[in-house]
This record gives sequence, C-alpha cells and structure tokens, in this order.
Amino acid sequence: MIVTLPSLPLKEYQEDRQERGVYDKRNIINDLTGKEWLFSTKTIIPKSFSRIWPSSMKSRNYNPIPTELSKELIETFSKPGDTILDPFAGIGSTLFGSYLADTNSTSAKRKCIGIEQNESLIGKYSQLLTSLKIPDQGMLLGDPIQILTNIKDNSVDFILSDIPIWDVSELEEEESIAMIVEDYHKSPRDCIQYWSSSVSNILSIATKTLKKSKYLVVSIPNEIYRKGSRKKDSPRVNFALSTILAHKLQKLGLTLKAERIWFESDSQKKEGIFNKLDRRFLVFRKEHDPKNHINRKNIDSLFFEGNIPTGDTYIIHKSFPPSFDHKLRSEHGGMKPPELAQILIERYSKNQEEVVLDPFAGVGGTLLGASLSDRKAIGIDINKRWKTIYQQVSQSHGLTPQEFLIGDSRQQVRETIEDASIDLILTDVPYWAMDKLQKTRGRFSKAGEKSRGKLPSPLHHFDRASILTIDEWLILLKTVFGHCYPKLIDGKYLVVFIGNMYRTIEEKRNGKVSKVGKFLLLSSMLARVLLNIGYSFNREIIWYSPDKALHVFGYPFSYIPSIVHQSILVFTK
Repeated sequence: MIVTLPSLPLKEYQEDRQERGVYDKRNIINDLTGKEWLFSTKTIIPKSFSRIWPSSMKSRNYNPIPTELSKELIETFSKPGDTILDPFAGIGSTLFGSYLADTNSTSAKRKCIGIEQNESLIGKYSQLLTSLKIPDQGMLLGDPIQILTNIKDNSVDFILSDIPIWDVSELEEEESIAMIVEDYHKSPRDCIQYWSSSVSNILSIATKTLKKSKYLVVSIPNEIYRKGSRKKDSPRVNFALSTILAHKLQKLGLTLKAERIWFESDSQKKEGIFNKLDRRFLVFRKEHDPKNHINRKNIDSLFFEGNIPTGDTYIIHKSFPPSFDHKLRSEHGGMKPPELAQILIERYSKNQEEVVLDPFAGVGGTLLGASLSDRKAIGIDINKRWKTIYQQVSQSHGLTPQEFLIGDSRQQVRETIEDASIDLILTDVPYWAMDKLQKTRGRFSKAGEKSRGKLPSPLHHFDRASILTIDEWLILLKTVFGHCYPKLIDGKYLVVFIGNMYRTIEEKRNGKVSKVGKFLLLSSMLARVLLNIGYSFNREIIWYSPDKALHVFGYPFSYIPSIVHQSILVFTK
C-alpha cells in the first residue's frame, strides 16, 4: 500500500486523548494512540494474564489463550464495528476477548463469528456465558469448511485463532492424548504433515473471507498439554509447526509481518533464567488475493526436506548492562554480551578442559565468555580490526588471551582445526547485506519532513564488495558449518545466534516488481541448512532483553514489528 505524505500539517491529523496519548485520525488499522500502539508492536509479550474460566473448567489437556491477551490482539488489529472471525474457536477466547474490547467502547460493537466442531468445547463455552452472565457472542457449531464457504468473501476485518495441536475429539480422555503422543513418536513427519495440511486447508478458505490489507493472527501452543502423567512424552513442536505453517500460509497469498512470543514473566521465579514459551503468534497481512488455482502439491509440502526440528523452546529474559569496553566493541555493530556467552558456554560444555570454537568471532564475545568460564577458545574472523579490538579489551580486563585466527572461515576451519578436537561451537552468524545497510538518519521519522539522508552502518567500511544475496548467505553458512561438522566431537553442541528480521524486499507479482515488507524467519532457514548437513536439533532459546529501546514503525498505516528478541538455536552432532 502506497501512502502519500500529508498535504496538511501533521497536527491537523492528531487528536489528543489525554492520558491515553495522541491518536492519528488516519489510523486505518485500529483505534489506538501512538503510545498504546508501541507495546503492541513489541515482538515479546512478557505478561501474566488472569483467566476468566472457573477452576472447575480447568483442563490439563487444554489451555486456551487468556481473554485479556485476545482482547489486546483484537484492539491492535481491528476497530470498533469490525467483523472478527475465529475458525478454531475452542471455548471462545477470541469471542470473549472481543466482548472485553467493546466493554468500554462508546462506538459501534464488533461482530464475532466463532466456529467450533467439538461439542464438549461448545459446552464449556456455554458454561462461561452463564458464569459471566453475558449473551452468546457468535459461536457456531459445525464443520469449519462448510461454515466458512457460506461466509461472503472479503467480508471479515480480522482473523484471530488459537490453532489446536492435532485433532482430539474428547480432550478430557487420557486415552486420546496417549494415542496422539504414541502416533507422533511412531511417525512425527506424517503426523505433522497431516496437521499442517488440515490447518492450512481451513485457513485457506478463511483467508478468502478476509478483506485485502487486513490481518490474520494465528497462535501455536508450546505443547499438547501442560500437566499430567505423560508430560515428558508430549511432543515439543512449536518451532517446527510455526515454521511450516508460516511457509504454507505465505503460499496462500498472505505476507508474514511478525512473530510475537508470549511467556508469563512470573514463570522465571520457578525456572530461573530459562523460561518456558506459552505461545508463538504469527502475524500475517493479506497483501493480495490468493491465486485461483493453487498448486496443492506445493502447499502440502513441508518446509524441512529431511528431519523435523523438534525440541523445547525457552526464553532468556535478561538484560546485560554495557561492559567490557562496550563502546569500543560496538564498532562492530553486532557484538553479544560476554556474560551471555559465559552462561551458554557453561551450560553446553562440561568442564574447563573443553575447547570452544567461534568461526565468526567478530570482536570476540565468545572468546571473552570462554575466558570468563576458564575454557580454551579459538576464534576466526576475516577482519584484522576485530582481532585488534578483542586483544585490547581482553588485555584491559586482565583476561586470559584466546587464539584468534585471521582469515576466511571457509578455508581456516578446514585447514587449521583438527578433526574431533572441538567440544562446543558457539557463534553469531553474519548476515548477507543486512550488516552493511544504511539506516534512516535520526531516531524518529516525522510525517511531512524531508529526508535527512541515511547513516552508514558501523560495518559499511569493511568488505564493501562482499555484500551477499540471501541465497549466497545460505551457501556461506552451509560451507562453514559443513567444514565445522567433522571438527566437532560426537554428541557435542553447536549453538548459534540468529535474529529474524523485518525487511522491505522486492517481489514479482503479476509481471510487476513491487517492494513488500516481510518478516524473514532466518532462524528457520538456518535450521534447515544445519539439519541437511547432519546436525540434530536440540532446542530453541529466545533471548529477550527488556531494556531495548522501542520505536514506532509504521503507525498509523501499517504494522511493522519492534524486534526485541533474537533466537539461539542449539544443535548436537
């Protein structure tokens, strides 16, 4: 969508809503002010939410989205008077969230359509209506495909749904859960293929009802059930299912705009620095109508050609104050806290005799972390400047100096590192052109102002000629980690930092090249490369630094995420 600059002064479009902040009258997405919008763009939701359902209705096999969280999502992606659809309605979290969103609204109420084919869940929904003393919010019992085909195309303003894991007819029965877990362990790929095809088939029909330029948000739980006798056998498939579903929905004409990670922040009191994921939300926008003739074979294919990356997802909710000559190291632009490297090294290497390798050493965050952990480390980087900075920082803090090799990792790893000599690989991968792209000058861009040019990236003067395409970047990673594979001792760990990104890229549609803002799941791309090499997926760790500065991007015309997290992928050989 192309937005022209305002012909009137910016203040003519602003409405002061006092303590709520300033509202822009051109806001086409929601009824929020810029102040309220800020938190809604954050890629991490570190909050605990109260549950409205009575304790008698709690099920260890079913944990719906809290209605307060549904309310926040609905207020972010819809306006009063809009039509909301949930094709997997469950006990009605979306419907109740819409009701809460409209409680204090003086304007038109939202219309809801919830679809659920499980009669036991409809029963729970009815109990909630009685308990809360509110009228039916628009729940329909029946086959989602049949009901969706009777809804007019381009009539829905927002779709919000909590995707069920597998198809359970009676969620209260222990036998049903045990059977699903057993089927999964017999053939996880077939089970995931069936699930993803079934879900994407229903969502493909739901997408037809969605208006162009409107949003669809799906939520994927972390596990089949939270508590119970067989919890340890429950498949941990959130990372894999999120990737596969994102792949399929983008094939249907939806554009991925963000992922949002929700965890209840008070859970860290129980589990220390590592917190459990509650939900991963995928935010899509309907940029264009799906093709009339969809290649089902293409849609039904899985993103991962070989093994499926199944494993837990954890969140590290911790900030690290600037340390170890942070200002000097920040010349690199992509350095990581040595203290975080220390935590990971001590977790994934057993003793002080083990050797750590970083094939993309940068300014030596891994090497500094290894010194803090009393481990030996080897770093490799192509830039001599980074070695100079590392040596200066290491010396100024009295840390044991580590070996730092200068050269291209594609050659250095293969030629200088002995086979089966490395106990842990810990690295932060470089990005293709992203490390060197220029940034808009200034902290904020104001409507109507002329551009003041762009600021150079801190890395722009290093290797100017080596800006890669994304395909070349993947080949680079495949080559380096392929050479690393025989160097790593069997059973040892590969730990990789990788950040997903929102970028404007060029796409060819209907014979025309246009620029599209997309959220790129780089972590999934890297996981596929590593799986194909032969590494085994162990887990995903999401690092969220709560003190990261937030900026408003896109308001009031489009949803652009404020990315406040990075992924740390853990593999074993």
